[in-house]
Amino acid sequence: MKPIIHRLDVSTRDEQRFRSEIEVPNPVGSILVIAFPRWSPGSYLIREPRRLVHDLRAWATISEKEMDCKVERRGPDEVRIKIPKHATSMHVEWFAFGNDLSVRTNHIDSSHFHMIPSATFPRIIRGSSDSEGPYQVELLHPEDWSVTTQLKSVNCIDEGGIIRSIWTAGSRDALYDGVLEANANPEVLFEAGGRRFRLKLWDAGGVTIDPQRIDYLVESMSNLFSEFHALFGEPPWDNYAVILHLTEKARGGLEHTGSQSSQMRRGSLDPGDKEGWRDLISLLSHEYVHAWNVKRLRPKTFDDYDLSQEMHTDLLWWFEGVTSWLGDMMCLRSGVWSDGDWAADLKRKLTRFHSMSGWDHQCLSESSFESWYHLYRPHPHSSETTISYYLQGEIAAMCMDLELRRRTKGEVGLDDVMVDLWKRHGLHIEGDSGSGGLEPRAIIEQDIVSSMNRLSGGKLNAVVRRLVHGLGAPNMLEWSKGMGRKLEPVESDDPVGWLGVQLSESPLRISKFLAGSPVRDKLQPGDEIVSINGRRTRKSSDLKGALRGRAEEKVSLTISRRGGMMEFEVVPAKNPLHPVLISGNGNRLWRAFSSSKRTND
Repeated sequence: MKPIIHRLDVSTRDEQRFRSEIEVPNPVGSILVIAFPRWSPGSYLIREPRRLVHDLRAWATISEKEMDCKVERRGPDEVRIKIPKHATSMHVEWFAFGNDLSVRTNHIDSSHFHMIPSATFPRIIRGSSDSEGPYQVELLHPEDWSVTTQLKSVNCIDEGGIIRSIWTAGSRDALYDGVLEANANPEVLFEAGGRRFRLKLWDAGGVTIDPQRIDYLVESMSNLFSEFHALFGEPPWDNYAVILHLTEKARGGLEHTGSQSSQMRRGSLDPGDKEGWRDLISLLSHEYVHAWNVKRLRPKTFDDYDLSQEMHTDLLWWFEGVTSWLGDMMCLRSGVWSDGDWAADLKRKLTRFHSMSGWDHQCLSESSFESWYHLYRPHPHSSETTISYYLQGEIAAMCMDLELRRRTKGEVGLDDVMVDLWKRHGLHIEGDSGSGGLEPRAIIEQDIVSSMNRLSGGKLNAVVRRLVHGLGAPNMLEWSKGMGRKLEPVESDDPVGWLGVQLSESPLRISKFLAGSPVRDKLQPGDEIVSINGRRTRKSSDLKGALRGRAEEKVSLTISRRGGMMEFEVVPAKNPLHPVLISGNGNRLWRAFSSSKRTND
């Protein structure tokens, strides 16, 4: 069986584009139909890679000669080509731009090539009897570049200053669910918890990366990943790849079955940037959880996914929110985060949590199902009517974990539920050792609840129903008390009147309203705050100065709305001091939650 071949050539990398070709051997029928994917699990948003394609042409091979074929475009993603009689292979070639620096898209310049298969390789809809694989991927790249990918390497050919690297993939999932990063930086190899890892770094601005900080990052990842293996057992994958882009300000991560691609601002590796470092380690941890939760433990709608349209699920609170909770817990357990780091991150999350009022309008299951509309395409009122399955899902996970530990005297937590589901229903992925769980299949919510009930010896159906399908915010004071810790508000000696708005600068415009805003019935998103009591406000520090000492006092507020000037009398409130600071040593439930499971520690 001859493989379908995808060829990539980065010789035009200085123009931020690359050449791509698909070769279909032994075509069948009269029409070849290919379609560029528009969606993939983990991305959760329809994208249009076809818009970055240009100069697309096709030809057939007949008796070892090339015959040009007419290309017909259909819809936003399909291309149709008539297959000539006696054709032994069909070829489609095009150039693709790669100027969007994100983990979900292709990016190419003189220093590197970051390639996402689902943003690059078209699917064969018609015209081949082997459209689901096997596949071969070839990349022509400079000789001083090395390539990191989870694809299976089969050859590396020197073609005179240019290297042709060749990989194979046996199935659609193996081809599309991965990433390829090519640059001149060598791979950093390390081991953790009985498995091999590869780190591939790239700086978007060409800034030199401090070798000592790379060593510290590798040591931290080794401790972190070892903690995961102590929880789940040695994973069925090996040679996992971590691709990390250091940027000026971009942030993001995307998981794959045997790799992850993450971006973080370069300051996160600086010794003094504690917040950035916490964020970096949290992101790497989150994406590693996904190697289990999403990739091998999947929601039912992701089991046989359609790459042409988004697949909805009401379980993203589990697959993203609980992933966030577990990822940060492992940062703490592994010692990569101190208790102070964990507390500082909780403060950040709770500050956001209390500023949003969507809990009264949307539940977690709805947030999961509607993420494509609200989370990725928010409007100015989103924070007032919707919630995030990431943040609020993580808060709900904390409460579920507490309930499990209460009922089992600390013996069982939500992490044990994740492990139980993995051992029962984990899927086998191409290249994995073993055969997956006892009953490998995609899961539904009832599987999660059943695991909770079985491990706790009780019934948590009502708990899940309240936290996942009910309205209203979880009680975090109850969580802190149950864990033997204390949540307190941030005290402030600065009596600044509070308007409850989020602002953008230059000019000073309202972008959204926070929960409990005293001006919600008068102002609108987009209003520019011009002055307070005749005092000009050009930036947020001006506004703060004008409102100092004005809490619960009537003030005159002048705004510009769509070019017109308006004046309102408003009464700024006292800043609501929500409990966001955690203190105390915790009880045995907390120690069960936070203690490492590595036996050699």
